[in-house]
Amino acid sequence: MTTPDPSFSRPRGPFAAFAFPQFRRVWLASVIFSLGNWGERLAIGWVVLAETDSVFLAAATFAVRQAPQLVAAPFGGAVADRFPRGKVLLLSGVYRAVMLSLMALVVANWLEHLWLIFVLLAVTGMGSSFEFPSVQGMVTASVPRKVRMNAVSVQSTGTRTVGAFGALASGIAIDFFGAPATLVGSGLVFVFGGLLALIADRGIRKTVSRRSGTVFSDVVEGFRLMWGLPVVRTILIAATFVEIFGFAFGAVMPAVAKNALGVDVKGLGTLNMMSGFGSVLGSILLVSLGNFRRKGLLLIGIALVYGLFVATFSASGSYALALILVVGVGASAAAFDAMQWILLQLNVPDEMRGRAIGAWAFAIGFGWIGHLGLGAVGELVGVQWALAGAGVMVSLTGILAFLFAPRLRNA
Repeated sequence: MTTPDPSFSRPRGPFAAFAFPQFRRVWLASVIFSLGNWGERLAIGWVVLAETDSVFLAAATFAVRQAPQLVAAPFGGAVADRFPRGKVLLLSGVYRAVMLSLMALVVANWLEHLWLIFVLLAVTGMGSSFEFPSVQGMVTASVPRKVRMNAVSVQSTGTRTVGAFGALASGIAIDFFGAPATLVGSGLVFVFGGLLALIADRGIRKTVSRRSGTVFSDVVEGFRLMWGLPVVRTILIAATFVEIFGFAFGAVMPAVAKNALGVDVKGLGTLNMMSGFGSVLGSILLVSLGNFRRKGLLLIGIALVYGLFVATFSASGSYALALILVVGVGASAAAFDAMQWILLQLNVPDEMRGRAIGAWAFAIGFGWIGHLGLGAVGELVGVQWALAGAGVMVSLTGILAFLFAPRLRNA
């Protein structure tokens, strides 16, 4: 069992999870992984849009990265429950570094063969499906149950803070050093994060459970048990729809910057930074709520607000106004994600934490439909109209959950 530092008489306050040294190590590793992810997303999305001038192809880079989660994420969750998570994250970090180095070579030398980028993105997405279940499993294993909502919120705050500044830094790095150098740098960041995760995991006891059977049988058992839990089932269904219509906004951000707002890659970086800043605010809001009692109702309310911000943030065509409204998009996205993780972790047995997040990653794996759909609609009628429709669907998901999911509403 984890124990707090002597300087804490008991875990309390908005950052209570930091009372536990194991959590602090896990937190640091997770924010390093977040930094690497931002560098990859921004570099690839901007390069493809700049070279092809296609909103659809730029959005497709997100879809191709995410689609493999439908296959790999459930296994990533089962692996996180069965094997040492620190080792899983180290191997994942090395894997991501190799993939990003190959992407850098393609961008630098053979970009006319665009299909190579998409192949590498798909392979990268397969490997990255093993990251998040391990990170979340370590976060909740590093603190007692009563501190888990705070731990997830604080960890989300850290990754979002790094994301805010990482987005801006990545935009500047692409502008000054080029996309290939940014991709290689992001790969090195992943390796460093994996090493930190390995060190962090050594201080956490019983991070995995030892069972007979195979990883495949763990996956089947996990899906069967989680589908039988009404709250978990509803969260996974809501996650699918909100991912398809809400989180797809990231796939068209390069097009929003270039076509709707008329700014360059540094302007895109600033947009993403403000979205990241909003993410920090959303995470801090959850931290300030402490162990909030009506968690399900809070999740539903966040979905309603999220849809409104997605629908309106770029509608006016004003860059200054978009910078303000995209803060709300980021805040809602971060809060919605964190509340899903919290509710999943609190509504499944401890030995299934990894598989719960793996099932969530499987659900959001359907987000590629939204990426491609939003890209296609954006190319036909403009990204502002595409985002307006997507935002309406997100809010509608929240309304339907409120009306027809009483167990989630009362969770």
